[in-house]
This record gives sequence, C-alpha cells and structure tokens, in this order.
Amino acid sequence: MIPDSLNVELLNISQKLENRKQIAQKLQEARRIQTSEQHKLEATKRRMHEEFQDVKDLETLTLKSIWYDLLNKKFTELEREQVEYYQAKIQFESQQNKFDSLSLEIKSYEAQLLDFETIKVQYEGLIQEKVTLLKENNHPKLLDIFSKQDELVKIDAYIKEIQEAILAAEKVLSVIPKVIDDLKDAKGYATWDMVGGGTMATYLKRQKMHKAKLGIIEINYALDKLRRELKDLKPDLFPAEIKFNTSWEFADYFFDNIFVDMEIRERILEAYNSTLSLFNSITLLKERVLAEKNIQQLLYQATESDFRKLVEQV
Repeated sequence: MIPDSLNVELLNISQKLENRKQIAQKLQEARRIQTSEQHKLEATKRRMHEEFQDVKDLETLTLKSIWYDLLNKKFTELEREQVEYYQAKIQFESQQNKFDSLSLEIKSYEAQLLDFETIKVQYEGLIQEKVTLLKENNHPKLLDIFSKQDELVKIDAYIKEIQEAILAAEKVLSVIPKVIDDLKDAKGYATWDMVGGGTMATYLKRQKMHKAKLGIIEINYALDKLRRELKDLKPDLFPAEIKFNTSWEFADYFFDNIFVDMEIRERILEAYNSTLSLFNSITLLKERVLAEKNIQQLLYQATESDFRKLVEQV
C-alpha cells in the first residue's frame, strides 16, 4: 500500500522540478546573449581606445598634429576626433551596463538552480522510497520500473564512455599543433638545405626533425588511447581504425648530397600532410562524438522522465 501523502509530496516536487527546466533554459539563453554582448563590448572598447589615441595624437606634438597644424585644420580635426571618442565612450558604457545586467541575471538563475538541487535530492529519495514500497507489495508494474532503471544505467554508462573518448580526442588534438609547426619549420630548413644552406640549415633542419619525431611518438601514444576508447562506442558510428602514416628515415645524417636532401624533404612533406590530415580527421571525429553525446543525454532525460512518471502514477 502506497501512502497518499507520499504520492502528493511526489507530485508537488515534480511540479517544482518542471519549473527548474524553465530556469535552466533561461540561463542557457542568457549565457548565449552574454557571449554575443562580450564580443560587441570588446570591439567597442578597442574602438574607444583608438579614438582616444587619435585625440591624444592631435593634442600632443606628433607628426599627425604638426601636419594638420600646417593645413590649418588642427582644431577642426580635433573637434571631430573628440566627438567620435565620446560617441564610442557612450556606446561602450551602454554595452557595459547591459553586460553587467546580464551577469547579475545569470547569477540569479544559477542561484535558483542551486536551490533546486536540494529539491532534486528530496525527489530522488521519495522515488526510491516508493520503489521500495512497490517491491514490498510485489506491484505488477515492478517489471516496467526495473526495465526503465536498467535503460537508465546503460545510457549513463554509455555517456561516460563517450566522455572518455572525447577526452582522448582532445588529448590528440592538443599534441598535434606543435608537431605541425615543427614539421613546417623542418620543411623550410630542408628547402634551404637543398639550395646550399650549409651546416646551419642542416643543423636547424635536424633539430626540428628530432622535435617532430618526439611529438609523433606522443601523438601515436595518444592515438592508441583514443582507439581503445572508440572500441567501447558504436562501431558503425566510430570505427577504431584511424590512419596515420609518418614513416620516414633521416638519411642525411649519414649522407650529404642533393638527392638525399630532396628525398628527406619529400618525407618531411609527407609527414606534414599526414599530421595535418590527422588533425582534421580527429576534429571531425570529436564533433561526431559530441553530437552522439548530446543525443544520448536527451535520450537519458526522456527515459528518466518516463521512469519518474511511471513511478509517480503507480
């Protein structure tokens, strides 16, 4: 037997949690607007500083000031620059006020959501209490409830696996740019070496090649981690096989002639293109994994909502 008081309390808290969704949506929208306003604010601030500098240049002894003085246009130009500066300053202050208001609005929403966390804990406790009572009474809806719980556990576990894959992809992406830069420099020094750059060109080329080789080792280590994480995801969406070919040999350590230098440069170029291609591939892969994470989070929310309604209505 489920006490009426328990069902009433569940209903009341459930209605409060529905309000939480509205607050969360308002918070998301306010943050989006704030980001847009921040870009505008920074642009206006730069313009204001530029206008101020123009005024300062005319007020002090600079080439610009002397030039306008010779043309007898100094005071006219100064007045125009002052007007533009004050217009930019007013616009900046207006945008700053709007940005500050949005910041306060966001803090208010965040505080409200924090209060909802306590309510959410109470709600989860009541749900578990009701499920326990249903078990004790061997309620016919128990099988449906357990099925929904099992779905939630599986979706949650999958989301965690997706997050691990995202972190692994980010690790690969964090290593690649430095290697690309080293390979680009090595390619430049290799060209210089081919046209007679001498000992200095060879030395600099080898230094960059050595750094790139160490970076490629780090990339391959991070790739192995990513491949392992991808195996836990849906194979039709995220194949674990990722192509990355950077096989090269540093022959000019032992031989020094134009043909070897040309070969080395080609191998550096191949490694550069392969690394650049890998960066683009992992970037796209990360976007797909993030999209899958969003899909699974929406699925979890829908399943969780079905589970709660099921328990509430029993």
